[in-house]
Amino acid sequence: MMTFMNFFWRFFDNIILLQMGSTYKARLREFSHISNGGDGLRAIEDWRKEQQAEWDRLSTALALLATMNAAIMAITPHAPNFAYSAWLAAAGLSVCGVFIVQYFPIKAFSITDEDMGALVQHGNPYINTTLLANSVASPVVIALWASILFVAGVIDYIIQADLNGARYKIFAAIPVGFGVASVVMTLVAGEILGRRVDARYGVGAV
Repeated sequence: MMTFMNFFWRFFDNIILLQMGSTYKARLREFSHISNGGDGLRAIEDWRKEQQAEWDRLSTALALLATMNAAIMAITPHAPNFAYSAWLAAAGLSVCGVFIVQYFPIKAFSITDEDMGALVQHGNPYINTTLLANSVASPVVIALWASILFVAGVIDYIIQADLNGARYKIFAAIPVGFGVASVVMTLVAGEILGRRVDARYGVGAV
């Protein structure tokens, strides 16, 4: 039976973190496992390089999202209030994400591979692993939410703006609707897979 904490974690992970909390918790479990192997230090070094490469990609994506949201606010005819607010929020959120992906590598630079291996161990004296996983996941969560806000603004613009006829509204709405439906299906599939993997390994909520 699902406990209250399990339910709360599932809700928070699916709605707020868009499943990235559980995804990064699984990553840290895997990292913890490989860091205890025979080639632990080499595995930690490789993992850190992969994480840095991910942050580099996120930095580019977040900067692009910030630029896109800032640029679309100048669209003609002028965007409705909700669309304008969504794009403004997404632009600010994206810049916050850029800050985080620049901050993390600098902060982690002085942490040795041995210390990094200890940080991901469950029950370590330094930091709660769930908090660590959510912190590392935050740039991805920000990128996803900035994308959602961008699309929400586009949908509001399609609905409210005068596009010289319903046919143009429909033409714009069909691909956007298909994209939104694909996102929903992806989230549902991710939740199903996450539950089954957690059940297989007996992983709890926190």
